[in-house]
Amino acid sequence: MTFSPYELMQQAVDIVGDSPHPTNKIAATIAGKDKDGKDFSLSRTNFWPEEIREKIGAETKIGNSSGTVHAETACILSAPVTESAALFVTDPPCPNCMKNIAEARIKTLYIDHKGFDKDWAQRNEDNFEHMSMRIAEHAGISVYEIWRKEEKLVPILEVSKGYAPVIEKPLQLESHEGDISSEVFLEFIKRKDHADEPFAMAFAHDSVGNRYALNATPHPAIGYTSKSMDKPEGKYSFILQPINRLIMSAARYGFQIDADYLYSSRVPTARELVNMVGAGITTIHIGDREDSRDENGPEALKQLQDAETIKVLPCTKV
Repeated sequence: MTFSPYELMQQAVDIVGDSPHPTNKIAATIAGKDKDGKDFSLSRTNFWPEEIREKIGAETKIGNSSGTVHAETACILSAPVTESAALFVTDPPCPNCMKNIAEARIKTLYIDHKGFDKDWAQRNEDNFEHMSMRIAEHAGISVYEIWRKEEKLVPILEVSKGYAPVIEKPLQLESHEGDISSEVFLEFIKRKDHADEPFAMAFAHDSVGNRYALNATPHPAIGYTSKSMDKPEGKYSFILQPINRLIMSAARYGFQIDADYLYSSRVPTARELVNMVGAGITTIHIGDREDSRDENGPEALKQLQDAETIKVLPCTKV
């Protein structure tokens, strides 16, 4: 790293006041190596995507989800590549962010010691201890409490060297050559057999223009299997949904999802839709508009469509 862990944590602390959230201001810094092996670091706060803030409003929920992109996820979406990166956060991550961190293959997490004393962290202590930390342990993410001024690291979780988490349903990734069009994309989707399981697919490209097809189903957080999952706590789930998997996996590899070539076999969840908009993706093919995980997805989709924030492209059921 170009900077020490304490300097990287300070970068997040320095911008936390820039968060537009009136009460829960959070910032994060991600640091790692890009595809050329060069060190990078960047910092982001939690934020409302401009399309949501201006057209719907910061006070309005999107389905059952807040309209904000969390700071940890914002860093993942902005990074040139996230494989083996380190993340520095001002506050303990929620379980949803920890699932994203695991899917992006971030290996080390540092949490500012002052974050544990904040009101939000104390109110959500059980979620952090009983879900976020379980996800980190199974995914092989080492977690440290960091004291910047004292330059001290306190281990919360240290993963054994060589630990390799089980991945029940790996992302399918394959190279795609030749021209692309809606017809090519939909024909490509039809060749995939998912045994009636929900799935999402996308065309994406790397920094030099090589194109890939990404294919994902819902799956337990990295390191879990359907049989080994712990009991969920409260509103959170150990399952990561397909669109979130595609977005985090694209960040892992340093890919950019092609704007008009994202497909979901059913209506995405509210949180998937918010993260999509946060990633700058505002068009989607949906196979079955009558199918969804719950009623909140269709409600969120209607809000975003009515506000002309997301466009659903014509698509026959695959």
